[in-house]
Amino acid sequence: MRLQLVFLVLGLASSACGSSADKGRNGGGGEGNEPSGSSLGTCGLRSEVSGGATIHFTGQNDVSCTTLHSSSTGLDAIFSGLNAKGSLELIVDDVTEGQTGSDFPTRIVVTDTARANWQGSDCLTSISEHHLLSTEASAIGQLRHYQVTGVGTCNTDLDSLPAGDTAATVGPLAFRAEFTWRD
Repeated sequence: MRLQLVFLVLGLASSACGSSADKGRNGGGGEGNEPSGSSLGTCGLRSEVSGGATIHFTGQNDVSCTTLHSSSTGLDAIFSGLNAKGSLELIVDDVTEGQTGSDFPTRIVVTDTARANWQGSDCLTSISEHHLLSTEASAIGQLRHYQVTGVGTCNTDLDSLPAGDTAATVGPLAFRAEFTWRD
């Protein structure tokens, strides 16, 4: 069903805009430097990609978010780095509307500025926030907009596509983005 709407890319391509209080934060997480999504504004990503691709997502207004509609299960967001950074796509297939929790299987796709790709599915995401912001009527049904915050880790490196190039490593990540659900 998700492919039906890949489709209506809800160009919620909104710049990562945080409050002025967010701008003073160093982007680090809590204890042990684990990332957290609490300081990422309405759209943000904090993570390090190294190896075959090197991208530093600071969580300091350096990405825009593109999200898709979801009609059954799954979250899919592309965090496009500003200033020619590349992008990171986060795909969490088994989460349902409004659901929070730990250890959701996740696939990550990294694309560098030269359009080379790396992907892996041995990643896990925990979602701490998934709350309704607003609803609206549209020609394709009722749209329900949610703010989602989470953290994730990958247990193995991402493979290059096509195979053969150096693998990419994604460090612990924190994200925050708006997602739209519909019937």
